[in-house]
Amino acid sequence: MSNTVNYLISMLKYMLLTFPALFGGRLLLGKKEKINWYREIVFWLFVTFLVGLASQTIIPEIKFDKGFYINDTGTGNINLIPLKGLIITYVEVFHFNYLDYFLINFVGNIIIFIPIGFTLSLLWNLKAKKIILIGFLISLYIEICQLFLNRGTDVDDLILNTIGTIVGLVIYKLLNKNKYINKFFKKFGKIE
Repeated sequence: MSNTVNYLISMLKYMLLTFPALFGGRLLLGKKEKINWYREIVFWLFVTFLVGLASQTIIPEIKFDKGFYINDTGTGNINLIPLKGLIITYVEVFHFNYLDYFLINFVGNIIIFIPIGFTLSLLWNLKAKKIILIGFLISLYIEICQLFLNRGTDVDDLILNTIGTIVGLVIYKLLNKNKYINKFFKKFGKIE
């Protein structure tokens, strides 16, 4: 569980650095029309989340101990065999009692993409296929970038991330069926 907390803390540092940039960009590109603050806040949180996601997947690791250096060379493991990760997860959990591996590698890959499916559904009027495609393409981009970094590239991550996008989309659709939540969601003003 401590690895999960470490990931979240590491993401948070990058996410907090995003706010000044978003604020500056908003001032520079400020619109004269009235701002929908519901939409604006969720959009900022979404962009901040994407930066946090990038910090854990494609932004090279920056270290300050014993000097300053960027760890971005080499390649990690490459898995192009679908569902191979499930077998490895089974072995890690049931043979070595290493639950963190399951939480990070399996559950984490699904959970981390739920906000993508949910937020795309909330803010834009997109068909379900397009939302799933966007989630898939974001994951594919991450996996391709990881080929050139000291991180692993895994087709199972692509599958699990896409499942996470679908879960986020389903959560939005289920919540949107409630008339009170639907009324609240309409305040975000979907864009065509």
